[in-house]
Amino acid sequence: MGFGKTMAIFAFVLMLSGALCATLSVSSYTVTPATLKPGEEGSVTFAINNVLPSAATTTTDPLENVQVFFGAAPGVEFKGQSPFVVGTIGSGGSSTVTIPFRVLPSTKAGVVTATLYISQKDKTDLKTLNVAIQVVNPPILTLSSDRQTILSTDLVNLTITNNGGTASRATLNIASGSNFSFIGTTQVYLGDVIGAKTFEVPLDARNVEEGVSSIPFVITYQQEGGAMANETKYLRVAVKKEKADVIFTQDGSLVSSQNNVLRLKVKNTGRRQLDEFEVRLNDVKIQARDSKQIKLGTLMANEEREITANVFVDAEPGVHNMVLELKWVEDDVEKTESTIVPIVVNSDAEVAIYVDAKPSPVVSGGDHTLSITISNVGSYKIQNVDVTLRESPQFDVFNAQRSQYIGGLESDDFSSVQYKVRVGALLPGSYPLVVGVRYKDQSGVWVEKNQTMMLAIRSPTDALPRNGNGVDPLVLLVGGVVVVGTGYWWFRMRKKPEQRHVK
Repeated sequence: MGFGKTMAIFAFVLMLSGALCATLSVSSYTVTPATLKPGEEGSVTFAINNVLPSAATTTTDPLENVQVFFGAAPGVEFKGQSPFVVGTIGSGGSSTVTIPFRVLPSTKAGVVTATLYISQKDKTDLKTLNVAIQVVNPPILTLSSDRQTILSTDLVNLTITNNGGTASRATLNIASGSNFSFIGTTQVYLGDVIGAKTFEVPLDARNVEEGVSSIPFVITYQQEGGAMANETKYLRVAVKKEKADVIFTQDGSLVSSQNNVLRLKVKNTGRRQLDEFEVRLNDVKIQARDSKQIKLGTLMANEEREITANVFVDAEPGVHNMVLELKWVEDDVEKTESTIVPIVVNSDAEVAIYVDAKPSPVVSGGDHTLSITISNVGSYKIQNVDVTLRESPQFDVFNAQRSQYIGGLESDDFSSVQYKVRVGALLPGSYPLVVGVRYKDQSGVWVEKNQTMMLAIRSPTDALPRNGNGVDPLVLLVGGVVVVGTGYWWFRMRKKPEQRHVK
């Protein structure tokens, strides 16, 4: 027998031996869905293959009576009866098997392993397939509060309800960047949260504007299976700034553009005492000249105190809303509040009155024109200025009306009115002349002022001017007239006799 014939017989024998030895294999499996929660259903899918043992093998024996056995697995139950019959798989063939299952409601999160066994006819050994099923059971957390409105500082009862898997070693924080914060701590330890759990949480909302806001609570916990997780729950609340039950009343006047002493009465109208109570002057128009801070200590319920402060008033006349900042301690918590106190600011409006006379000086029995000048020496405009020369027995006024209207005067402005008067037969001396001025200041307040002016009255002869030697010019004038007249008379008398002698 030749070598070539021998090799052909050997290959044929190998082919026959390959046909007699069928090989069963299982491809990789897939679990759908990839993760399941307790109580959910899924399936495992894999393929059973009748593989060719080598490239030289062209056929194999069929895999007959292929079956898949499954039994109880911790946390998982397979649906249907075991075994699952696949049947016969031909040479080089494959059969896909899908077995449904359900994760038991009591199953803990983690990886659950279920074992499947594949058998075939006349084979005692079983093919084993270990299926890993990923079970997840995340907590389902909700957050609620025992109140919808909180104060600047408040103690709130929060209830955390968990309708999912256990949240172990849980902590409660407030998200970074929030204006809310805890009082006295950076976080609250919750422990294991199963079902509902209520915690007392001290909240600080002093940096939050009054109104509706959301508190970003961050809950960090360990899930079943050991993985750490965190989630943010937003609790919407209404922030109400509590007010100190105090009333401020102005006690004394303030004048614009001047140094003043601010006097206020403060009364605690609440039912609780205010500890370490202090008032801070933060107003830009009523500025403290010394310390801005006024400490009152403990202000008992219904107690009233008076506070004073040296201030400079830069506010315009009228009602000014002065800003005060209050601080006090209540239940060992420091609280602050800004409040507005209406303060009446009076104008520094003032007028100066001047009197001039023509002709001058004023003489007894003489007729004169008195010019009365009104000057606004205050810092603000005055309006509706009216001047009145009051009645006096020493002076008769010839004007039709004693009152004359000027109108408005700006600061440092002036205006004049005139009165024609006749002076009575008075002895020389100073006599009162009363001038009344009525006007409305910047704050709208009517101001009335009467000023007595002392007017110097001279006799007619005293009123005439004198020369440097103290001789009255009138006397010199009369004497001059007399001298001139005498000289003229003497000249005329001397000429007449001479005329008669010529004839």
